[in-house]
Amino acid sequence: MLMIWAIMLMAFVVGGVIQYMQTSLKASSDAANQYRATYMAECGIGLAMNPGVYVIDAVKGPDGVLVTYDRGKETKPSGDAGFSLNKVREGSRLPINFITDKRAYEAVYNLFLLWGINNDEATTAMDCLADWVDGDKEARPQGAESDYYMGLQMNGFPRNQGFTSLDEMLLVKGFDVVARAKPEWRNYFSLYGEGTIDLFWASKDVIMAVTGATEGDVSRLITARAGNDGIDGTDDDNRGLGINGAISMLSIPPDRLSFVQALTTYASDKVFRIVSMGYVGTHSVTITVVAKMQDDGSLTYLSRTEE
Repeated sequence: MLMIWAIMLMAFVVGGVIQYMQTSLKASSDAANQYRATYMAECGIGLAMNPGVYVIDAVKGPDGVLVTYDRGKETKPSGDAGFSLNKVREGSRLPINFITDKRAYEAVYNLFLLWGINNDEATTAMDCLADWVDGDKEARPQGAESDYYMGLQMNGFPRNQGFTSLDEMLLVKGFDVVARAKPEWRNYFSLYGEGTIDLFWASKDVIMAVTGATEGDVSRLITARAGNDGIDGTDDDNRGLGINGAISMLSIPPDRLSFVQALTTYASDKVFRIVSMGYVGTHSVTITVVAKMQDDGSLTYLSRTEE
């Protein structure tokens, strides 16, 4: 009987050791793959630093060489590791810290209306965003200053300076309505924009909000700028269209033309956003870098996040 108990005890101990070793090996393998995925993402960041590189997918083949392939095609080279790279100009997004400028205010207000937010709710969100950024303590007609936030036990708000993160916008009175209406709202705003919108990179909603152009005219511009392959950021993009050509395609009314010209550029923004997603099997790491190209060709890094 003692022999049986001893065998059972030994089996239990050995089973536990095996399970521990398997768990440890899996953890080590996961950590290694996560590190390799980070390396893949860094490869994408390094490649994106070259001028003219915007949209690229690459796979690391059996020979260890990264092979690029055309995005959108059904087939791609074999390999369980690689990266997916997007590089766009930050001017494609609305510069939220310019919200006190009447032109930027109008553009963001129009965007909220496009998202189905009613006039009263859009005005409340706009006035409160502007009160958060401006340097005074006087609330706009539908805005909110310190008295409102103190009533919610949010002492020290509004900050009365520019937003330091997009998530900070969620603290602003009335912005919860926007977040519910457009869950991906973060993709439309920037902390690093220079105050103008680049029509070469901006989305349909942003162009419509900034210019007041019809959806049909904006779709026509987006098709023209993308070139024959229909993909933004590739070699055949129509960068030669220029700001005048782009604006003419939008059929802007004469009384609004000077407003749009002052607020837009075309393929000339110097601040860009790189999003590089590296993967190894089921493991992935996404690195996002925002940088500004200086006149001498050097880069100034404005932000970097990793997730």
